[in-house]
Amino acid sequence: MRVIALGGCGLMGRHFVATAIKLNAFSRLTIADRNLTAAKAYAGSLAHPLIDAVQIDATNLVELTSLLKNYDVVISTIGPYYLLGTGVLGCAIDARCNYIDICDDPEPTIAMLAMHRQAVAAGITALVGFGASPGISNLLAVKAINAIGRAERVVTTWGSSSAANENETADAEMGIAVDHWVEQLTGTIPVHQDGRIQHVRPLKTVDLFVPSIGRRTAYTVGHPEPLTLPITFPFICDSVNAMVFSRPLIQTLKLIQRKVDSGEQSVPQAAEFLRMMIKNVNGVQLSMMESALLIKSSILERVWSHGYMPVELSAIAEIRQGSKRLVASAWLNGHIPGGMGPNTCIPTAVTLSMLCDGLIPQRGVFAPEAVIVPDIFFNRLARFVQVQNAEEPPVVVKTALT
Repeated sequence: MRVIALGGCGLMGRHFVATAIKLNAFSRLTIADRNLTAAKAYAGSLAHPLIDAVQIDATNLVELTSLLKNYDVVISTIGPYYLLGTGVLGCAIDARCNYIDICDDPEPTIAMLAMHRQAVAAGITALVGFGASPGISNLLAVKAINAIGRAERVVTTWGSSSAANENETADAEMGIAVDHWVEQLTGTIPVHQDGRIQHVRPLKTVDLFVPSIGRRTAYTVGHPEPLTLPITFPFICDSVNAMVFSRPLIQTLKLIQRKVDSGEQSVPQAAEFLRMMIKNVNGVQLSMMESALLIKSSILERVWSHGYMPVELSAIAEIRQGSKRLVASAWLNGHIPGGMGPNTCIPTAVTLSMLCDGLIPQRGVFAPEAVIVPDIFFNRLARFVQVQNAEEPPVVVKTALT
């Protein structure tokens, strides 16, 4: 396919490009960006005869539509999706160009799924949220659901597998995602509760029983998975996306939440405040009460320890069986090294390879769980995963009655 990568020279997009090359997933690949110098520099560094660069402003919908008519599929790694998601997808529909993105905002995800009939009429396949979470997490949820037949409650989780991993949240790639993170930790977030979408405050405690791992505590955060999974699996009554981090970091996030919700700080101000706190920058101003709360949470962490999940992405599905619950958990057998960029955009390139090979024939707008065969996806992803247990399959699934 002729592929155009919007933001293909960015911190996220370049990982998609590098992986697409390894997968031979295109007959031509164009790196498109507002910054033509950066796009040309990255394309030149690849020294690939089938890769070139072009300048485009994705907010200019007329020019973008005209450009997309020259391609079979557009990969969008540019955000924020609440500003650019529906616009770029609309251009792809008008240009009859297939579409894949890494959108992790719940509201734009629903807005783009609502464009399904337009995509069907245009004869294109549009795939929304094909990264790590959403993306891998949705397909882990499918594996967990299939293990028990159906599910009343589904929780997708992401976070840290260790204190060392948690400290990596201060890296450069995390820096550009903090604003989005703060947005999904403040105000209200959509979740699937009692069989319908409801808006609730984030950072609510979620108690989990994870087969072969034990009991863990997670905290809710705004994400698309709880909204899309019940569309494909209407028997789901309750679904949330939740984070597993240490008590000190969760207490820090609650502090940020209070500052934004009270009007003390804007989202951008709070995001910068959070970056400084994560990086332990001197000069962060805290009240005596705020300092006491963080000290207390650190002490509790040392005294009681915190149950990190041994994996960074997982899904848990549950269903009642008499007086007990049948629970299934699913996670990757290992991890994708390199941080947020590879974890997000390697799955995007794997999805493109499946589209190119005719493994996603459906027309319309879809979330991952609606069109991807999990085992095919995870078998293709396996070459990029640093395996944890060579005797286990690419996805580990455990069940228990509790």
